[in-house]
Amino acid sequence: MTRFLLSISLFLVGLSGAFAQIQYGGEPLAWQRDIELTPMLELVLMKAINLPSIIEEDLERDAYKEFGFRFGIDHAANLTTENSGQWETLANGDRVWRVVIVCPDALSIALRFGEFEMPAGGEVFVYDTHKTHFIGALTQLNNKPWKSLALSQIYSDKIVVELHLDKKVNDDTWKLSIDQITHGYRPMRSSYEEIAAMDRGPFGNSGGCNIGINCPEGAEWQCEKKSVALITSGGSAVCSGALINNTDQDGTPYFLTANHCLGGENNWVFYFNHESPSCTGNTGPTNQSISGSSLVANNGGSDFGLLELSSTPPPSYDVVYAGWDNSDALTVTSATGIHHPSGDLKKICHEFDAPSQDFVSGSQVWYISEWEEGVTEGGSSGSPLFDQNHRIIGQLYGGYAACSGQVNNGEADWYGRFGVSWDGTNSGNRLRDWLDPSNSGVTSLDPYPNCGVTYAIDAQAQALTNIPEALCSSENVVPQFTLKNNGTEVLTSCTISYTYNGGAANTIDWTGNLVEDATELIILPALTPVSGLNTVTVSLSNPNGQVDENSLNNSLLGDFMFSVGQTTINLSLLTDDYGYETYWEIREPNGSVLASGGNTLVGPDGGGAQNAGGNDPGAYPDNTLIEETINFWSWGCYEFFIVDDWGDGICCAYGDGYYSIVDGDGDLMAAGDEFGETESKQFGMELGLSIEENVEIGSLSIYPNPSNGHVQIDLPPYGFAANVTIHDPTGRRVFAQQLSATGGTISLDLQRLSAGTYFVKVVGGDSVLTNTLILR
Repeated sequence: MTRFLLSISLFLVGLSGAFAQIQYGGEPLAWQRDIELTPMLELVLMKAINLPSIIEEDLERDAYKEFGFRFGIDHAANLTTENSGQWETLANGDRVWRVVIVCPDALSIALRFGEFEMPAGGEVFVYDTHKTHFIGALTQLNNKPWKSLALSQIYSDKIVVELHLDKKVNDDTWKLSIDQITHGYRPMRSSYEEIAAMDRGPFGNSGGCNIGINCPEGAEWQCEKKSVALITSGGSAVCSGALINNTDQDGTPYFLTANHCLGGENNWVFYFNHESPSCTGNTGPTNQSISGSSLVANNGGSDFGLLELSSTPPPSYDVVYAGWDNSDALTVTSATGIHHPSGDLKKICHEFDAPSQDFVSGSQVWYISEWEEGVTEGGSSGSPLFDQNHRIIGQLYGGYAACSGQVNNGEADWYGRFGVSWDGTNSGNRLRDWLDPSNSGVTSLDPYPNCGVTYAIDAQAQALTNIPEALCSSENVVPQFTLKNNGTEVLTSCTISYTYNGGAANTIDWTGNLVEDATELIILPALTPVSGLNTVTVSLSNPNGQVDENSLNNSLLGDFMFSVGQTTINLSLLTDDYGYETYWEIREPNGSVLASGGNTLVGPDGGGAQNAGGNDPGAYPDNTLIEETINFWSWGCYEFFIVDDWGDGICCAYGDGYYSIVDGDGDLMAAGDEFGETESKQFGMELGLSIEENVEIGSLSIYPNPSNGHVQIDLPPYGFAANVTIHDPTGRRVFAQQLSATGGTISLDLQRLSAGTYFVKVVGGDSVLTNTLILR
């Protein structure tokens, strides 16, 4: 198959939703080499299924809400790299293991790796033997705390599992085995026409009275729908649930579902945005999923289970973390459910009357007497119930609601009450520890990001800027704060409070005229930094003399490190198992290299040592402590730059390397160990010199002065390199250059500087020469 045809195949598969799990690029080696896989490799043949008997079972199962929709049969397996497949050693020393798995007449095959522990330099791909689509690369970034990994479907009856291990990988650093193979027997990769004729989605078939989320009935719920996901396990769609916000609003991937759904959540696959783009469509994407989760809290008394997904959904998923109301108050006037009935595409149902509180089979619930629009089914369990304010108040426990042909059967449903779930005896059986980690005591919270709720009075602390990531020169920091009116009413006043480094709070009584979404930049007073971590906090209160209706966006915090050393630095660097991969530089303020070490074949841009074999005589030995002392002759910001040619840092996959830089007084300037191919850190040097302290202080001869930017300076011979620095009236250094040891007249081109008065300083030995320079 040509590369062109493969691209077409991948495009078509993407339309029908072939991929799942977060993957990390690359492609199988079989894509790179034109080889026929099936004749070359050992086949693992699974037992054929009794399809007529299974279909008969499904006719009974599909009628009950307690059963999720089944689309595949799970086979227990015990396939390892020792008892199955074949190994191959490549010319460069890398190793590859492959096994071909055959499920006779299957429409799709899914796997569960009972053991999945990938090291740096290890990756796994799963693909069909025709090489039309694949899952992968699965790398160390896919490792889970429970050390297993469930995958979604490959649409074929023959698939290949391919493990690629770099030559550096030791056998005691990885594990891979397959303990479950799912034989998919219900169509999942049919054409649009075939699926439409079946009137079903790829994971399930719900009743005809269900309402698609993108029908007019879902128009006002386009924000909340982004939180809801379908849960599958092996060959079954088991339940539904939703991402849920916490008061820190930090995107922690907490996921609310039902307690009765729990069991095997480590190997669940969560499908987001599985919905038809139209009201009546029968296809939806299955390429936005997360594999695996861990249980953080649950309680049968309100039938809730709170999970933390193994990975945060990436920005491309465009998810929302739903808001909630924990008051459990009888102020709910209507209710809405969003769910995946029988594993089908996302649906919506509405109860226009007020639900009541009830106690059913040991659980405290909201009682929905009858849905006015839509219903729920098996597979809807765990899905969120929203109140009229679009906040979660419960999750589906059970009930009798279903379709009767094309209409609602008029039966009831029950949802475990969120307000009951909020409190318990410990963090393992209640929600508040996780969803209100700061113990703020709020009773309601809106979605994150906020994509629908508006407020009349809402002053927002939008941004805190002009704060450096790190500061390496003695200059003041002037924070800038952006105030935004996030409310619908015009913002005319508010109180701005700010603190520096935990000191006393200062206030600014702001007045102005900001319409909705308008902003104003406010310059805060200058901060004189202290050595170490510096913090700036800003908060808002009293918008228009009232209580802010949304207090969760009123505060911001910024911080930066201030590191300025004295005279010399001492670099300590412990190499890892592959010392020849390391190279470092210390760069001066003008970008030139003051000092360097390690394998120069790597170079400052990385790359080269792999091919060079580490033959540079300057390359460091493995697992060796390198110590260097570097003297400085100029003020300013310096950069420590380090390269690892293999791209895995110097800790911790292959050794326990690190680096640290301390100045002549023993103060830490920079440190690190884990990084990718390169890392850089800035620090400042001030030489321990001041005009008042030096033995010799003289006036510097500068001409012409005033000047248009072309300046000459007369210098005495120092016998070693001296340095010139120029500072503006605020003390900010705007120029630095190392000078010749022989002295004499030097010329400087300062035309890039703005007109004004500058302070010029030349340092050499124990003497400092200064003068004032005027530029026109």
